[in-house]
Order: sequence, then structure tokens, then C-alpha cells
Amino acid sequence: MRFTHPLLEINVPFQYQIHDGETDSKLNISATTNVRNDNDGVVNKGYGKRRISGQSEERDGRKRYRMSDLSAGQKYVGSGAMVVTPSDTAAHENVQGSSDGGYSLQSLRSPGEDGGNDTEDSEEKETGTQPVILLSAAQQVLGGGHGCEGTDQAASAPMTVPAAASQPQPQPQPQQQQQQCEANGSDVSAVEETLPLSPLASPGLSASCEQEDQVEEVVKDNNINSHSGNNIAVYQAYTNEVFSMVRNELPPQCYKNLLFQLVSNLSRNELSDLGTLIKDNLKRDFITSLPLEVSLKILTKLPFADIVQCLRTCKSWNKLIDTTPYLWKQMLISESFVSKDRFTKYSQTLLTKYPHIKKEEDGYQLDFLENCRELKNWYNPSFMPQRTTLRGHMINVVTCLQFEDDYVITGADDKVIRVYDANKKQFLLELTGHDGGVWALKYDEGGILVSGSTDRSVRVWDIKRRCCTHVFKGHTSTVRCLDIVEYKGVKYIVTGSRDHTLHVWKLPREPAVSDQTYPIIHNTPEENPYFVGVLRGHMDSVRTVSGHGNIVISGSYDNNLMVWDIAQMHCLYVLSGHSNRIYSTIYDHKRSRCISASMDSTIKVWDLQNIWNNGTCTVIRNSITPCTKITGSMSTLQGHTALVGLLRLSDKFLVSGGADGFLRCWDSNDYSRRFAYHNMSAITTFYLSDNLLVSGSESQFNVYNLRSGKLVHTNILGDADQIWSVNFKGRILVAAVEKDGQSYVEILDFGAPQSTNITTTPRSATATVSSDDASPW
Repeated sequence: MRFTHPLLEINVPFQYQIHDGETDSKLNISATTNVRNDNDGVVNKGYGKRRISGQSEERDGRKRYRMSDLSAGQKYVGSGAMVVTPSDTAAHENVQGSSDGGYSLQSLRSPGEDGGNDTEDSEEKETGTQPVILLSAAQQVLGGGHGCEGTDQAASAPMTVPAAASQPQPQPQPQQQQQQCEANGSDVSAVEETLPLSPLASPGLSASCEQEDQVEEVVKDNNINSHSGNNIAVYQAYTNEVFSMVRNELPPQCYKNLLFQLVSNLSRNELSDLGTLIKDNLKRDFITSLPLEVSLKILTKLPFADIVQCLRTCKSWNKLIDTTPYLWKQMLISESFVSKDRFTKYSQTLLTKYPHIKKEEDGYQLDFLENCRELKNWYNPSFMPQRTTLRGHMINVVTCLQFEDDYVITGADDKVIRVYDANKKQFLLELTGHDGGVWALKYDEGGILVSGSTDRSVRVWDIKRRCCTHVFKGHTSTVRCLDIVEYKGVKYIVTGSRDHTLHVWKLPREPAVSDQTYPIIHNTPEENPYFVGVLRGHMDSVRTVSGHGNIVISGSYDNNLMVWDIAQMHCLYVLSGHSNRIYSTIYDHKRSRCISASMDSTIKVWDLQNIWNNGTCTVIRNSITPCTKITGSMSTLQGHTALVGLLRLSDKFLVSGGADGFLRCWDSNDYSRRFAYHNMSAITTFYLSDNLLVSGSESQFNVYNLRSGKLVHTNILGDADQIWSVNFKGRILVAAVEKDGQSYVEILDFGAPQSTNITTTPRSATATVSSDDASPW
């Protein structure tokens, strides 16, 4: 029964075939030649005509030989004989070309041949001389350490030559051998890195008695002096020398072809051993093998889902990830739990949030995992958060809401500011003192709150002292909007009014004095030590203000935006392009851009870093400090069909809400469209992060997953008639709502499941602190 090797019938893959350097034509290699070892010898089938030609060429002062046809179908078999497989077509013909077109390889030629031209001989002559040519090459490879020894060393190689090739051949001259060796040494092709040595014994080098007997028989038949007690060592050294010589002498493509031919003749057991060797050597532990900083750089690029798999991989990976605060810090930022510019302030809160930790860095992992659990609840449609309902204002419409630190602060037309504790989910205090409705609120750190009212005053409140500390007067109409900016360590209050002006004030930061009576009232700007100046230029009500550092942007009902430098107290640019009132502005200081939304149903983006990226620029010289008027924006975002009154910006998204009921989102970098959501009525409020979007309108309250773009929750506040304002942070979401004509504040906790009890605060139980009270001390 004839034994068939597992891969013997597989053709050589194209990438392992030998190609001519110029024509890229496949040299004829037969991977399907039938080779069979019998007890009597070797059976060779399918001999055909071959033509091997060499062309001597001169380069760099040395003689080289170019072989235009090397057949990888030549094989060695177990008995040591050489088998030549049949060729395909005339591709073995001599290929003419330049000296660098083929492989630089020592010509495998009979020493007695003429090196200059090909000769036309009979089929018998070619069949007889071909093995001799191949034997000559094999003698050079297997005969000695350098492949350039004489015929005495070649004769000692463990090979048997067929009868047709056993005729004596003239020996090459020493000078010719030296030239061939020099050519080979100067033209060795680069080879690819091979696999490292196997940790296990090679299957071909096992010390079985049968193999030892075979080796001894071959050595004895070829008159090689060997030591019977060291057969395996001799065989190991011998095969190593053969491998080294073949690798150095063959071009890379021929070398790969030879490897494939060897693999195709392996048995199933040998293939299994080889597969194990390859699999084990291809495994790489990049975490432990690379430098620590490189490994951490790679890990910081992975999402949390992949980090979880890395934690399960092995103990070394788990320990490295678990004990590296830097990695958890980067994940907090990459997963959009904390913005990069606010991370320092965020870190300072961890020691209070986790009292048992000793350093801020120890809280990164704890807070990241807690944020993940909370976000999972946000994204779970079946999860119902714990809901607490608290009484609101005496009037049903809430005009403004702030949610900072643990304070939830609301203002309304009932002239009152109400403060709630979001953590304890209870009402704290009521701040009174305004003579008109509260239309603008801005919270600063440390419990400082600034409010603007229809009574034309600006008030500064200290929630911790539970009182109003300062009253600024100077506007002649309603204070409609305000913002707090910090420049060179000084914080400024910028207020916009229906009197067409903006006022700039320093934010009071005075230490508490025991005998001081609050509030301190400044009736005129001239006597106010905190007053900085007035910014004039708008021709109608100032509806919106946004700023950062010394730059402040105001939007007005005069259809224009103005960019101010409050350090110099003058206008830098007038942005003209909207055809109707402007209701919302954002100063994107990270990208030096201004974004505005208008009643003309458009959103415009202005480049403030390079103003020439916008429309036409002209200089206005009708004032002491001339400014530049920019007509036309860098980009106009369209899609809304009615008033766009709301804008919000996160690190990834720009979202707008309109009276047409649409929420539209663009990429915050290139302003490409991302998604659009539609409600049944006009959008009255929304708030977003990079992970979540919460919107409210008449009888609708929705929570969206911005990672997937899907609507998650719709029925959390299904009993509310109107959603006036929303905000969220971490696990807490707050909403000012109207139900049955009454005002309420809803606190939803996504860190805890829904409870059956709904807490309400009766109006008679509210604590009131008047701004006209005596000192809180």
C-alpha cells in the first residue's frame, strides 16, 4: 500500500513560488510529482526536458553568475538520492535581461560545461547531466563548512547518486572555486526572521533506535568516520550546517519554496509537532515584554470592555491594570465621565466622596467603576430610578435652574430662589430679596450664587451663610442673562440687560466679618468698588452671554453678536449674518469659535482664530477703539424650521433644540450631522453629556443613549404636564416640572432602584431666609 503524505497533493501557494525578477513569470515547479521510497531505491517519474543556462556578468569588478531558472521541484529523499520533478513549459528557457533582473546566486553548473552559451543536446544527454549539475550544487552545500572545498569533502557527503550521474566528472579548478565562493559571499539575499528554537526536542531529532540505525547505515555506506556513541550530536551538527548553508545560498523566494516542499512531505504526527511549535512561538505577551510606559500607552487606547478582558487574561496583566492610577484616570476621561480641563477640580472631591482612601489617585478606580454601574442603569430601559418629588415655587413656571456641587437651585417669577440638597434629596432654604422675577442664575464654587432679576439688580448670595451679601445696581432694565468668567486669577460677573448694555463687575470674595450687616447695597456704579465698566454697542436687548477668560460673546435682538475683551473693555468683532433675533450663544474657547442660534431657524459657526475663514471683514472706525465687522459665518447649520432657542456643547457633540420639536446634533469638531430626534411639541429644555441626552417639552420627558443613538426612557415622568428645566450629574437627574398647575422639583437617582414612597415637602415646612435679615452671626 502506497503511503501518501498529507500535504503532498497541495500545489505550492503563489507567494511561495519562484518568480523571475524581470518578467515575474512563474518558474516551473511541480508540487504534485509522485515520489516514492522503495527498498530497492528511488523511483523517478515524469522526467522532461530542462534547460539550465548561466550567463556570466561583470559587476563591481567581480564575476558573478546569474541563474535564470532554478527548479524548486528538485527534492532530496530519505535514501540520499536526488529526484528531479518534471517541468511545465518553456518557462525554463533562458531569460534574457539586465544583471539585476534575476537572482544573484552561484550558478549550479557542471564544472566541465561551457559557461558562455547554451547547447542543444539530445534528451538522453540532458537527462544524464542534470543530476550531475544538481549533485555539484549539493556537494558544495553539504560537503563542507564553506561550500567551497574540494571534491574530497564533497565525496564524503551522505548522498547516493543515480547511475546516470555516477560517471566521473572533471574537477573544478581552485581559481574557479575561489571566484564562485566570492560571488556567493557578496550576494547573499536578506532573509526573513525565523521562529526561535523550540523549547521541546525537535521531532526529527528524537533518539529512537530506528533512526539511529538509519543514520549509522548512511554514514557507513559513504565511508564517513563517526563515533558510534555520539550519533545524535553528529546528526544535529550536520543538519545545522545544512540549514545554515541552504539559508545563506538560496534567495528568499527559493528558500520559502523549499520550506513549503519540506512541509508538504511531513507525516501527520510531524505536522502536529510542527503546529505546536509554531503556535507556541507566535504567542507574545506584549504587556510584560514591552517597556512599562509603552504598555500603558497601548492600554489607554482600549475601551473599558477590552480592559475587562485584559483583567481576566493573567495575574500579571490584572496586577498592572489594578495598581496603575494613571490608566484609570485616562479611562475616566476617555469614557467621558470627566472632562480633561475639569479633572483637577474633580480629583479634589474624591477624598470627601471616599473617606477611607489616603490619596486622590486611589479614588480613580473606585469612581470609574461606580460611574460604569450608574451609566449601565441609565442605559437600561427597564430600570426605574429612585424618584423624590419636592415642592417648588408658588408660580408654576420655573425660569432658570442650576445644579452644581450638591445644590439644586431654581428661580421663578415669584421673586424667590429655592435651594435643595441633591444628595440628601431634601429642601434646604429659600432666598428672598428680589423685587421682581428671577430670570438669570449662575453658580460659582464655594456656595456663591449670582442672580439677575426684572428689578434691574444683580445680587450675590452665599448659600453657606444663608444670606445675600451684595446688591449691584446700575442697569436700567431687566437683567436677562449673566455669566461668570475668570481672568488672571480674578473672577468677573458679566450681565446682559434689556437696556442694550452689558455690565462687568468683580465677584466679591471677602472674608466673613462678625459685625458686618448684610447685604451690602451699591446703588450706583460710581460708588461700587466692584464695578469695572459698561460695554455698549448693541441696538436692542441683550438676550444671551457666554464667555471664558477675558473673551465674552453677547447675542442680541438686533440680530448681531459682539465679541468683547473685558480686560481692555472694548469690542473686538461684530458678527453679522443672522436675519432675526439671536437667542443663544456659545463661546467654544477650545476651538476659538463662536456658535449662535437664532429665530431665523439657523445655527451659525464663526471662526475667531482666523477671521478670514468667515465672510467679508471690514473695519468700523466710528468709535475710539475701532473693531472689525464680519459679515457671514464660517459655517451655517440648517435643518430646523422654527426658532432655535437652545444650544449646548460637549466635547463630542453640538446639540440644538427648536420650537419645531426637533433636537438636532452635529459633531463638535467638523459639524457633520450625527442624529436628530423629534418630539410632539416645542423643546423647552434639554441637557447633555458625551454619553447622555435628556430633553423635556410639553408632556414629554426623554432620555437618550448617545453612544448608540437610541431612546432609552420615555415614561419616567409621565405624569408631568410640562418640563421647564432639566440638569444631571453622575447618578442624579433633576427636573423642574409642572403638574396640575403646581410647581415641583423631581430628583431621580439612577444609582438606586425605584421605591414606593414619593417624598413631598409641604409649603408650611419651608425655611425662609430674607436678604434684609440681620447678620447670620
